Amino acid sequence: MNILEKNIQALASGTNEPLALKLNDFLKNQKCTRFSLDENLNIFDLKNQVFMYSDVNQEIDYFKNAILEKTLRYPFVCIYGIGNALLLKSLISFYKHIFIFESEIELFILALSVIDLSEELSNGKIYLVDINEEKVNIQLSMLFDQKDMFEYLSLYEMFINCSYYEKYFIEEIEKIDHIINDNINLVIRNLDPEGKLSLICYKHFIQNIPLMLKSIPFQRIIQKRKNQFENCIVVCAGPSLEKQIPLLKKYQENFVIFCADGAFPLLYKNDIIPDYILNIDIDEYPITFFKDIKKEKLDKTLFISTLHTHPKVISYLLECNINVSLPLAINVPYQNININEFGYIEAGTHVGHVCYTLALLLEFKNIIIIGQDLAYNDKGNSHFSDFALGENIDNTLNIPSLKILAYGGEGEVLTHLAWDDYRKKLEILFASNTQAKFYNATEGGARIAFTEELSFKECCLKFANQNKKILEIPKKLTLNRGNKFLKKVIEIFKKDLYIINQTLEDAKFLYNALEKILLNEDKLTLEFLVKFYENIENFNSLIEQNLILHDGNLKNVLYCRGENLSKIILTKISEEEKYLSLYFVIYKDWLIFFREKLNEKKEILNNLVQNL
Repeated sequence: MNILEKNIQALASGTNEPLALKLNDFLKNQKCTRFSLDENLNIFDLKNQVFMYSDVNQEIDYFKNAILEKTLRYPFVCIYGIGNALLLKSLISFYKHIFIFESEIELFILALSVIDLSEELSNGKIYLVDINEEKVNIQLSMLFDQKDMFEYLSLYEMFINCSYYEKYFIEEIEKIDHIINDNINLVIRNLDPEGKLSLICYKHFIQNIPLMLKSIPFQRIIQKRKNQFENCIVVCAGPSLEKQIPLLKKYQENFVIFCADGAFPLLYKNDIIPDYILNIDIDEYPITFFKDIKKEKLDKTLFISTLHTHPKVISYLLECNINVSLPLAINVPYQNININEFGYIEAGTHVGHVCYTLALLLEFKNIIIIGQDLAYNDKGNSHFSDFALGENIDNTLNIPSLKILAYGGEGEVLTHLAWDDYRKKLEILFASNTQAKFYNATEGGARIAFTEELSFKECCLKFANQNKKILEIPKKLTLNRGNKFLKKVIEIFKKDLYIINQTLEDAKFLYNALEKILLNEDKLTLEFLVKFYENIENFNSLIEQNLILHDGNLKNVLYCRGENLSKIILTKISEEEKYLSLYFVIYKDWLIFFREKLNEKKEILNNLVQNL
């Protein structure tokens, strides 16, 4: 196996299978016609009739030193242009991750023919990004959300491989720089930097555990119902929904209907009974959607809600004898309780997202979307008229607005930042699940990539080829089995509390030690400071390795740590003693925030264990 084959195999098995497939396809069907490599490893550009490097070694050394000077103590670096890969190889030992961005497939081929990077490509130390990849946004959002990346996103800067790229690829550099910044901002917003939502969701999760044990185990629903039907409709509550109601009513027996909770009153008023109603709200206002309904009409409908939904909503539905199921969200704190019979689902941040993931879990092949406007209509409304919370409710939320590409690809529509973030997350979901086809039949609002736009009428005519059969509602757990599960969960939470208490003790000890060091730093040697820095790194490793501590509920706390430490890194302080002194000040302050949030989590757990 030659170097190129080895590198491509490492790409395929490690960090970037789509690029590996693209490289193999190129090698089978094409040859390098624009770029060639000489015996000195200089690259000649036949189109512009110019060598990439004026002097290979001299230019690589120059850009290496320039990058290192500007990235002192950076955990990662982003570079435009792979060149002959010699610069990349010379920088490997200085960073945890190196991201290389390139638009030319031939340059990938030439560079990967020169140097064996297979180990670094396999373990993710080097990540090659093809900026022409259709799903580049998906790749970047996943990369920047890694646990050793999201803390330090404020350090992002795009560096250049050599002068050649700056001269001939400036448009490509500006394009990917814009895309990267867009994805970084999306990741940071999703981190909940202020920590307002994370612990609320955790509190609801804890409070909903007893309610979950009284509901239908979600895994039973999936086991009994998956692959029963091919075609479904997801109904959201955008302003375009009203015009689709007549067709939805006509064809409701031909499709399984997933309904966002806010859209339910409009469907119910028009005698359309959905098969699934979904909700993920942390507020109790969704109860409004289910007032004054005849419960017997919903005897075959399943209400699916994640465990961070407001407990009053769940309690209300259970009291009304509505069929409720509460799956656990797919992330660490939920999976840690290890009661797999209740199943897991990717919840996302909006109710539509969980509608689509449920449809995927049930193995639908054709998923038709209506009411997913993600934009204001021409009257400035955010929802259909008579929406329970007001047709212009989003106008009252004071969210920054922007214009984006409209449905159909012509013109623009007005949206807001939260909807736009949601649209991007949906595009990631749709692009990542090619086993199903997504048809956007909203006929209004924003364009959503990785969907086929088709009118609702055409969708109905194309897919209304069978009547849906009535499926049984799975049974709940017996009282005895539910109590056994509850005891099991409480024992797990007691162990979690022990770990949290130990961590709080360690954090307190570390804080007190830092206070003493900062009071006496003039008397301490550099050797001592370096040794104590290792203690901090050990504490950081403990947090990262422990699933109770390094979970979504403390993610904003960890982001705060990296964001504040990045401010010191950006000062480019070369003197180790001065850098460590500033580092200790920042870390001591962060420990106050960390202990505060961890104590809040401890109180939430304590309340459940003591009350039950």
